[in-house]
This record gives sequence, C-alpha cells and structure tokens, in this order.
Amino acid sequence: MRLLVLISVAALAVASVAAAQPSSAPHSSEPAATLCLDTLGGSHPPVCHSMSASRLASPPDICLCHGPYMQVRAPYCAPGEKPPAESAAMEHARAKAAKDGSLFGDSYEGRRMCVVLKDNGGG
Repeated sequence: MRLLVLISVAALAVASVAAAQPSSAPHSSEPAATLCLDTLGGSHPPVCHSMSASRLASPPDICLCHGPYMQVRAPYCAPGEKPPAESAAMEHARAKAAKDGSLFGDSYEGRRMCVVLKDNGGG
C-alpha cells in the first residue's frame, strides 16, 4: 500500500512538472487554419473535409496539402480583422515566416498573417 502511494505521488509530481513545461508546438490548442504554400510563399487551396453536421460556419476538421506544397498552420482572423493584402512582397515575407511551419505571431506591415474564416466578418 505504501509503495502504491509513493508511485502515485511520484506520478503526480512528474505530471505537474510536465504541465509547467512550454509546449514544443506553439499554440497547439488554438484553432488553426491550414495553408499550402509554395516555395515563394504563394498560397494554394488545401483539400478540407468537415466532420461537423452544423450549418453554422466552423473551421474544417481535416485539411491536407496535395502536391509539392508546404503545410503551414496559421491563426484565424478575429471578426472584422483583415489579413495583409496579397502582394509579391507579402508572399516572400510569408514564405520566410513559415519556415517553422507556423504563422502564429507573424505579421506583415502591422497586420497579423491570419486567415479569414468564412462568415466571420473579416476581409
């Protein structure tokens, strides 16, 4: 019985230390859009499937990039927020920012590199 209590206390201590560590995947619990970027930062449409039966606009459940495109996680824009305007300079900045596989925390000309969710009032 005493051994079981010690094992339980040790497991609890390990779990609390692990919970305090920063996640290796930033913003992993935050909803993210999937972008398919070419080497120059141009965006190509992902193939997405939704498992939701709701008629309300919601992010797709599963999105994949087909072809030679890099799959990148990007934040959704807040209602009314607009992403940076598409331009060659913006695409190059996006390609550079996406090298870590994510656009979270990245901006261009003062605007977050976000993705407008259909019917959220953005863009």
